[in-house]
Amino acid sequence: MDKDSIRQLLVLFVTFAILYFAGNHLMSIRNLTSLFDGLVVLVFFFSLFPFLSLSIVFLGRIFRSVLSIR
Repeated sequence: MDKDSIRQLLVLFVTFAILYFAGNHLMSIRNLTSLFDGLVVLVFFFSLFPFLSLSIVFLGRIFRSVLSIR
């Protein structure tokens, strides 16, 4: 793995952790009652899109490597 892949993998793990903890908090609240709840929603959606795009990139790399083995 090159440096770029390692950095992307690190960003993927960080965004996964953010999504996990922010998602748990969002599931536990019923209404947005404070500024903190609004910030958690903002952080959740800001980390969702990098996570999705990097996941698609890594899945594509995995599929390409599996198909090249044959």
